[in-house]
Amino acid sequence: MKKLLFSFFAIGILTSSFFAQKPAAASTKEDDQVVKISTNLIQIDVTVTDKNGKVVPGLTADDFELSENGEKQKISNLSFISRTSGQATATTTDESRNLNPNAYEPVKPGQVRRTVAMMIDDRNLSFASAYYTRKSLRKFVDEQMQPSDLVAIIRTGGGAGALQQFTSDKRMLSAAIDKIHWNPSSAVDAVPTVESDGQDITERTRLESNAAGGIISGRLRPNLTTDKAKDYNYAKNNKEFEEGVNAVGSLGVMRYVINGMKELPGRKVMMLFSDGLRIGSESSLSRSDSVLSYLRTVVDIANRASVVVYTFDTKGMQSLSLQASDNTTEMHEGKRDEKVADRLSDYNGRQDGLAYFAKQTGGKALLGSNDLTGGIQRALDEQTGYYLLGYLPDADTFDLGKRRYNKLELKVRRPGLNVSYRSGFFNTKDTDTPQQVLTAQKVMANALMSPFALNDIAVNVNALYADDPADGAYIRSFLHIDAKNLTFLDDTEGWKKASFDVAAVTFGDNGVPVENIESKYTIKTKGPTYDAMLKNGFVYVLMMPIKKPGLYQYRVALRDSGSGKIGSASQIVDVPNLAKQKLTLSSLAVESVSTSTWQNITQGRVGNGAGQVHVPSTLLYDTVLKEFQSGTVLRYGLEVYNAKADGSEPRLEMQAKILQNDRVVVQGNLTKVDASKQTDPKHTKISGAVMLNRGLHAGDYLLQITVTDTASKQVATQLFPFEIVE
Repeated sequence: MKKLLFSFFAIGILTSSFFAQKPAAASTKEDDQVVKISTNLIQIDVTVTDKNGKVVPGLTADDFELSENGEKQKISNLSFISRTSGQATATTTDESRNLNPNAYEPVKPGQVRRTVAMMIDDRNLSFASAYYTRKSLRKFVDEQMQPSDLVAIIRTGGGAGALQQFTSDKRMLSAAIDKIHWNPSSAVDAVPTVESDGQDITERTRLESNAAGGIISGRLRPNLTTDKAKDYNYAKNNKEFEEGVNAVGSLGVMRYVINGMKELPGRKVMMLFSDGLRIGSESSLSRSDSVLSYLRTVVDIANRASVVVYTFDTKGMQSLSLQASDNTTEMHEGKRDEKVADRLSDYNGRQDGLAYFAKQTGGKALLGSNDLTGGIQRALDEQTGYYLLGYLPDADTFDLGKRRYNKLELKVRRPGLNVSYRSGFFNTKDTDTPQQVLTAQKVMANALMSPFALNDIAVNVNALYADDPADGAYIRSFLHIDAKNLTFLDDTEGWKKASFDVAAVTFGDNGVPVENIESKYTIKTKGPTYDAMLKNGFVYVLMMPIKKPGLYQYRVALRDSGSGKIGSASQIVDVPNLAKQKLTLSSLAVESVSTSTWQNITQGRVGNGAGQVHVPSTLLYDTVLKEFQSGTVLRYGLEVYNAKADGSEPRLEMQAKILQNDRVVVQGNLTKVDASKQTDPKHTKISGAVMLNRGLHAGDYLLQITVTDTASKQVATQLFPFEIVE
């Protein structure tokens, strides 16, 4: 059992380990759907840009010419949807980003203007491409991303969380970028090496047997003998087969992510960074057919989910002529030319899938360019506005007996303009199947996976990091629950009882769940306690162990058993690596008291004994709600880790400051920490207080605690954001 940093007043509850099995109401969809495919109306989103890539507004239906399967269609409605600009805002430096790491608040659905999935195809990424992709994404997060953007950075080879990876928190995205590295299992070379191969002999039968029995990796360098040539071509075909396996695997992850984006708001964009997606090959028709077939399926899902795909060839500009690394000693001149032509064909072949994917979904492909950052900006700029164009289909459009696929063609009559649109859709009728009734477990899982907070029940959370000498790192989360929206029932003895399910989960930077806890709680109360609970809510404490250091998304959801109402909240928690022996501070817990109460505390008159003053603690509420009044005293407590013991005890100094808008408005005295009674110098408990002057106006503030280890000369800082209210 972990020791508590502070003494807390317990809340009486009854627990059990199961969820209630009750249906919940389905969530409502956003009205601003940009694509609808039905038997009554087909709507497609269309982007029109000028020669500089800028979106062109002000067009009318007469400026467009639309055909379905070669037959002209009458445009029944046209509207221009304007979004926020994709231009860069003020640069976010590391210093300003770290100033208040707890200031992040999840973006609300109505605030989202762009939903962007950055897909990093590390299954098909060379070493150099991984570096340049990482560099461009850092610039995107620091300079191009806006507060109203909902962004996910997902690696195709790194586990595919979907909804839970979408965030507006730049720290979480930066942590995901740091995980982008060259994947050793990748079959991609930036520029294929030209080998001498003797006779040009292919062995498709050996390739097919390899597909059935496993993949042999590596490149063989043959002599002029026929057997060596066979081995060389076998390895070449095997490599193309391996590329196909990687391509299908990557497309599978993209399909999963696109399905997850279906219900998200805003203009939905996927940006794919890859060294190539080969959809055609002379040496392996069965493989290439499977890639193209699967790609078409993913394209159709993207079109129906209203996701526009932009693709980026991360190889950039390449020299395809002979290089010093090429082995040409056994080749005559004509053979060398043939091999260079093969290299060009290979280079272009890898770009075919990227170009197809972008064009079919209404996006663009950035090919043969070293400016990934410029390409990202252009894609963002194209999201500033688009046309929503609709037409009424004829009876044959959804007749499976006549058409499997409906091809769309759109032209703009005004000269000098470029148009991007979805090229068509497969003939799949929407069915009127009854909506699935979700179990309580599924409802809770959806709430935890969603990037948005649910507010049927008001829930606030403050998740605090701390470390236990025996059990290691853990998160203690203070969960404030608005009791007014819980269902209280009367029992035969006059008690008010309410039951609710609660679950919490931590997600790593790859969106994969790491730790989770779940339970069912029952509150039993009556009289003045019940009245106070309805007025002030109540706080419950959840404990979750953390096995590894890192940056985590901590999410918690609560479901009222009586009504099925849901409330959820989330927070980013940074768990440091104490093994590095760096001076580190735990999270802060705080409590606001009046000046008279503070005087009683300092004079030792607070307690439960005779002649002492009893003061109910508000620590739980204050730590999670973070709302205080000027003229009060703010008490705080924390732990210091890895302090260097000078003799028998650590030598620490502490200072508290109150900041507003990066300006110090209250500065406490520099005080020495009395560590004479501490039993573990590696886990030193400290506390203090700072006055909230009456001159502080209502608004947002930061409590900053700085601890200096005078023995090791290390300094550590911890922050606590709060609000002063009237």
